[in-house]
Amino acid sequence: MESIANQQTERRFNIAFISLFFILFLVTPSYYQDNPGGEGLFLPFNNVVWIAVCFIIGLGLLKVIHTGKIHLPGMAKSMLFFLITTTLLGIITSVATPVDWLFRSLAIWGGVLFFFAIAQFRLERPWQENLLIIVAVSTGIQSIYGLIQILAEKLPTWLPQTPGVPMGIFQQANLLASYTATGLILSCFLITLPSIRRRSFATALLILIVIALTTSTVITTGSRGGLLGALAGLLLLTGCRYQQIWNNRKYSVAALLVILLSTVGSLNIPSKTGGLAFSISKFNTMVDNDTSPNLQGLPPAGTARYAIYESSMELIAEKPIWGYGIGQFQRVWHEKKIEYIRQNPNANILPVRLSHPHNELFYWAIEGGLVALSGILTMIGAFLWCCWKIGWQRGGAYLAVLLPITLHSQIELPFYISHLHWILFIVLVGAVAQHQIKLVCVRISSAFKVLALTISLAIPVIGSTFFTHGLLSINRIVLIQFNKVKDFNLLQLASNNLYFSQRATLIQMQVLLHLGLKESNFKLLQKYEIIAKEYLATIPDTAIYSGLISALHKMKRYDESHHVLARLISMYPTSPEVVKFQGQIMALDKKLGIFDKYWKITPDG
Repeated sequence: MESIANQQTERRFNIAFISLFFILFLVTPSYYQDNPGGEGLFLPFNNVVWIAVCFIIGLGLLKVIHTGKIHLPGMAKSMLFFLITTTLLGIITSVATPVDWLFRSLAIWGGVLFFFAIAQFRLERPWQENLLIIVAVSTGIQSIYGLIQILAEKLPTWLPQTPGVPMGIFQQANLLASYTATGLILSCFLITLPSIRRRSFATALLILIVIALTTSTVITTGSRGGLLGALAGLLLLTGCRYQQIWNNRKYSVAALLVILLSTVGSLNIPSKTGGLAFSISKFNTMVDNDTSPNLQGLPPAGTARYAIYESSMELIAEKPIWGYGIGQFQRVWHEKKIEYIRQNPNANILPVRLSHPHNELFYWAIEGGLVALSGILTMIGAFLWCCWKIGWQRGGAYLAVLLPITLHSQIELPFYISHLHWILFIVLVGAVAQHQIKLVCVRISSAFKVLALTISLAIPVIGSTFFTHGLLSINRIVLIQFNKVKDFNLLQLASNNLYFSQRATLIQMQVLLHLGLKESNFKLLQKYEIIAKEYLATIPDTAIYSGLISALHKMKRYDESHHVLARLISMYPTSPEVVKFQGQIMALDKKLGIFDKYWKITPDG
């Protein structure tokens, strides 16, 4: 039997873990400050989420040091294999964008370390379920934020300013849809657990409220992926747990009524996304239209995604083993895009720059080939095996809960925009893996204990410092870029942050370009040219292309400027910004008297 001291120690660690878990899902996702938008750490809540994750990782390591016991969950080997393959790719293959790869790799490391950290806290079944209730409530809170964004005449300053569009803290409707769809299925799963009959009425009522809120959000976001994930998850959950649904029929009927009433009520909520009708219309266009890129009159989203996937598969076929290298997707895909447009002139091509093929498997296959896919597929196989081992009733339910985010990762890039989705995904995978725990006792020397203790304390300290610095960097970037503050010394903070330094450089580049063009300062323009060409070698950004063309044109290097312009037009032929910029260059060429040399006018104008 465990000594009373050991039991008390275990209890203290569990209390600390539960408190941090509470903060992670119920506090950190509510943090907002003005930001430039985009992905990753440019969204403030991601920084705060990682601070809480760092504390949990540190606490897990601290417990291992203190107890001398490591709890290895199921899937441990496959998670480590996934971690090793993705990390080795960055070491063995060429890395086009080292900083991007570093933080992408750190996010993977952070997720895997978090997976092992949460396995160290052995909670009794009721408390394991309480953690899932905390996650469900987190999705309900985001649903409330989404409803406020739709219904409030004036949004509070602590929420993203998206009036009429439900986005929650994520600043993107589809992210809110997949997050709340996960909460909807998870809440319905909690309703089917035998323990629900022993819990208080307040707990059951809370879960039913979450079901109502998340159903409303899935409807009002107008997200096809969110709606499909929710429906598929609910159907799978019903098929796996029909016996438990019958045994808990009082609560199951209540949940069904709540879903129906919330759906009907949500149809009358005015949302700029179009709500359920828009989701259904997108499904209809998928069914009614052939998605071949050679046919005109197709739904823009469907056709654009078809073109993305088809060109991505061509890239995979060209380098199937090792891929093109980490960080090379943008360069190789946009080069392939030029060829694809030439072969399919009527294709509805995405007009903007693409940083991800809107499919996680394609992304890794293009950059890392079969080597990268082997790590991911091994992890998927291990997860399905764990689900099978714990039985189809509970294992199938976990699979149902994971469906919305999994589906979302195959049609967009949720893990790169919202790190909360990545952490939630890890928690749900960990819930399955913890059904098979292997205890390993380790002897830790005094020297190693000191080292490990230092690391366990350093992780939250360094993490908190870095991510707080990131929040300050965001503030400075917003002041310069959007509030038009003239003091560019404010950018020094962002320049000193490895993650934000590139954005600071881009802002400085725009200043160089503006002054160079305004004052005809060729030295400034030449400096801009060097930086722009280096940047465009990996990231074909339309604004940088336009700046480079303007700089070359101003320096009277007309042949070069039109060569770059031709490449820009071939890469982004349907971009409104590029079409407008082309018109500006044409007008400038007419003014300079060089129009006939560079522009061939067809009979139709």
